[in-house]
Amino acid sequence: MSYKTAFILAAALSCFGASAFAQCDEAQETSVGKTVAARASAAVSKAVAVEGKQMVNLSTCEAVGGGYTADFKYNFLGAGGLYWAEGSVKISKAGEVDLRLRRLSPNLSEASAKSGVKLAAN
Repeated sequence: MSYKTAFILAAALSCFGASAFAQCDEAQETSVGKTVAARASAAVSKAVAVEGKQMVNLSTCEAVGGGYTADFKYNFLGAGGLYWAEGSVKISKAGEVDLRLRRLSPNLSEASAKSGVKLAAN
């Protein structure tokens, strides 16, 4: 890294605050993933019963001001096969959870429409 690049990076960090956010460590990712699985399962079960394995893939996870933000893909098995939902979550320092589903698999979207439950924000 050149001195000029290092100086620009240092200046940017000082302007935006180096401690404002940081990538989650493995333990934090595990905790956020468990929270996402529980909340996403509760949300989608309004349209489709979660009957099998669940998997959460965090595409981003940042520790922010004592809380966390993450983007995720939640996969689960139900009677109709494999379903998925993509979304984001904010977990406050106090433990308040704001989970938002943004995209749904076609079969989950169809089940959501049939049940009259809106799961995803467009």
